[in-house]
Amino acid sequence: MKKQFIRVLLAAVLALSVAGTAAAQDDFALFRDGAGEASLLYRGHKSFDHNMLFNGTNFWTSPVYKPGTVIFNGKHYRDIELNIDAARQDLIVRIGNGVSNKVLEREFVQECTIGHRFLNLQYLYGDSAPSGYWEVIYDGRNKVLCRVTKRLEQDVDGSKRDETHYEGIYRDNLYQTFTYTANYCFLQEDGRIIPVRRRKDVLQLVDKSQRREVRREIRRHEGSGLLPLDRYCTMVAQYLESR
Repeated sequence: MKKQFIRVLLAAVLALSVAGTAAAQDDFALFRDGAGEASLLYRGHKSFDHNMLFNGTNFWTSPVYKPGTVIFNGKHYRDIELNIDAARQDLIVRIGNGVSNKVLEREFVQECTIGHRFLNLQYLYGDSAPSGYWEVIYDGRNKVLCRVTKRLEQDVDGSKRDETHYEGIYRDNLYQTFTYTANYCFLQEDGRIIPVRRRKDVLQLVDKSQRREVRREIRRHEGSGLLPLDRYCTMVAQYLESR
């Protein structure tokens, strides 16, 4: 009798599980059908969940999804909610209505806009280009690009608080934190991609006969402190644009 009861109970649990899964699939099917052409965006795999408590954020700047646009598989989609998981370099579309957020397969993403413009250099220039998503921080004949990456690290004493670049609350009782790294490059009008790690890399893009003039102009803006690398890159790009 006891074994029979257990079998009946297990069968009921399984039926409920199957029914729940079927209902979720039905909800997604209804959503996908209602999305029309945009349904292509919602066929990717479920976005990764960091199932732990941590400081900082794995997202580019904030966990908040914002309205944006994306060129995906050659088509332009507008008014969709997007965010970038900078730890995994995933572009994620928020669906809502109880449906899981989906990752847009990077190999089909040309670019997106989430307040700022982001390029997928490997889509545009091939596998030899730097991977991930690159924010356009200066858009001219020569573009200045930035890729933000996040890394989950241990922080038992709170010493990595400033490495998060995140304005949210930093909780002292959490010992995992996402730290921030920014990489820069120049995308030249002929398609060459020049990694930038220090000022010297940027200055080499300027003709030798003009470097003194560039240094003088930058010193005029710096005053007593050095410009951050992103601002320095932008000023050099603006100078090249004017020539």
